Amino acid sequence: MAESTRETERAATRYAVKWIVLSLVILSLLGGGAWFALTTGLERLPKKMCDGAVERDLAIRALPRTRTADDSYDQRSGGTEIEYACRVYTSAGSILTGRAEVNDVSPANWVEHFVGASQHDTVKVSVGGIEAMARLDQESGISYVYVPCVPRDYRAEDASEAYAVTTEASVVGDGRVSGAALRQVVTDFAYQVAVHTVDLAQCQGRPPLPGKLPRYAVR
Repeated sequence: MAESTRETERAATRYAVKWIVLSLVILSLLGGGAWFALTTGLERLPKKMCDGAVERDLAIRALPRTRTADDSYDQRSGGTEIEYACRVYTSAGSILTGRAEVNDVSPANWVEHFVGASQHDTVKVSVGGIEAMARLDQESGISYVYVPCVPRDYRAEDASEAYAVTTEASVVGDGRVSGAALRQVVTDFAYQVAVHTVDLAQCQGRPPLPGKLPRYAVR
């Protein structure tokens, strides 16, 4: 009788252990699912954000995981004012933002405006008249892009220098990455904002723009 009782107790113990293990597995899966649901807000954004201007992947690469995220844009394309802005907000407090406008400025003066005579604190690439650069001393990954563009309703001879779409972009708050990786993704974001603005401006005689810019040298 005593042996039978001990066997019953051992069976009950094994049964209890199995349920404890199973419960822990279920809780782990539920916890992981809840964490995933709370940190994939960026993946729920449209594949093409800001009215189709910018790829969602850029926001995923630039911004930390977050419970929720949203994108918004502003544009003005009437008369002589052509502007466009794209922003991605996260519930974690980080923002990816870029703003473009048509300006009357030469590439040389545009570079001078941002970095001055000394360029030791920037990286820069050029292709087909397009210029892009990023500051090395900025945790925000602040980047600039210059795309030559004479809008449809403009006359090139009216410009004192040259017409171009100029863009500035950065991350406000924490980024998912830092250093060279952050500078590159913010510049890629700025370039897509610039390309969309070129489309808004219906630039005259503009050859097809490259799908992406050359990569920065890693510094």
